[in-house]
Amino acid sequence: MRKITRNMLKIYKPLSELDWMNYRIVKESELTYHHIVKKCDGGKSIISNGAILLPIAHQYLHLIESVDINRYDRLNKIFKDINSSCKEPTRDMRILIEYLLSEFEYRNIDKVMNNGKRLIKCEFRDRDFY
Repeated sequence: MRKITRNMLKIYKPLSELDWMNYRIVKESELTYHHIVKKCDGGKSIISNGAILLPIAHQYLHLIESVDINRYDRLNKIFKDINSSCKEPTRDMRILIEYLLSEFEYRNIDKVMNNGKRLIKCEFRDRDFY
């Protein structure tokens, strides 16, 4: 785990045992740092530019980016709001995140990628929020 992620864990103390996209944290050591503003766009590896995500959630977020940039931007806006609060996501934030993810899945459940695989995999949908 990167030092920046460890520092974020000290600040945000995920008492709910969920990452920022509502995936159940089994091992904190598996958490990753997501750049809200990408490095290639000048984003720095600083606490205010990061989100705490499990690898599967991080992968899913970038899949969303490739299919629905507006939804990706909305999720990153919520992550910025979480950073502004210096606390783990509120229940309202988690509900909005869950809504955005569920709506994305509903709209894309039948889509198939160029390689013939389904866009929405079961493991992407396996969140623990409710």
